[in-house]
Amino acid sequence: MRAVFLAPPRGVAASMHPRLKAPIERALASSSVNWMTRHRLRDKRLILAYHGIIPDGAREAGERTLFVRQSDFRAQLDMLGDIADVASLDRIDEEGDGRPRVAITLDDAYRGAVREGVEELVKRSLPATIFVAPGRLNDHVFWWDALAGNGLLDPEVRTYALTALSGHDERVRRWAASSGVPASDVVPEYARAASLPELRDAVSQSGITIGSHTWSHANLAGLSVTEILSELGRSREWLHREFPGKVVDWLAYPYGLDSVAAHCALANSPYRAALRIAGGWHRATHVSRFERPRLNVPAGLSVAGLKARTLGALPT
Repeated sequence: MRAVFLAPPRGVAASMHPRLKAPIERALASSSVNWMTRHRLRDKRLILAYHGIIPDGAREAGERTLFVRQSDFRAQLDMLGDIADVASLDRIDEEGDGRPRVAITLDDAYRGAVREGVEELVKRSLPATIFVAPGRLNDHVFWWDALAGNGLLDPEVRTYALTALSGHDERVRRWAASSGVPASDVVPEYARAASLPELRDAVSQSGITIGSHTWSHANLAGLSVTEILSELGRSREWLHREFPGKVVDWLAYPYGLDSVAAHCALANSPYRAALRIAGGWHRATHVSRFERPRLNVPAGLSVAGLKARTLGALPT
């Protein structure tokens, strides 16, 4: 899940008039712009963050901004395969051939991502990493989807849940029930967490790996050092036991939120790197390995818009 559901990126795209946005994005995604911006991307890397995938024909549900339609995901993958070297996360920092070098990640192990999302990736022989919170598998409905009335989570509810309640699912639900905040676990199958057998089937596919999203998807910035160590260690141990040979020792911070205590815990662990959910193009040598940026891909981002960002013509 992305960090506090970030606002649109600043700069050109964010300030566009809606009627001008699409044609401007198409212009910035052109081959001529690609030629002009290519030098700026040399030796840089882009890691994309997806969450849920809505299967073809299914209705929208949950926190709408987190779910990309399968048809849009399909078109975005076709575009990425044409213009970029799509690398597995554990090889993202290897030398490329001069084209944009990109890695794809899927957070939360939503069933739609694990099934339809992986199906689209495998069809195109594109690698990706699924970040899993093992304590939230097997049809779990995430609190932000349960509390997202009309597809939108109230900003005040979100802030309180992440800060006062550390984004902890059971705590958030108890508070919501006692405070009269409406909640519903009636969501389509694709908006629930995948089962362990479904996850095993996905990760058995060539190019699909798995990484840690902590054990329970709590906000690490609100936990004690002891709790952080438990969240990190328990998750990693489970992943290596259940998926030997398919684990990348990278962490995706729940909600994209990190802390000094989390960095210290990671530095004394087998984890190689950790991902936020903000930012975009970067050089691995210019950022902390436990503060790697990612570009969140929200619902509604056009293929041209993603292409312009992948080509470096729009800010990430």
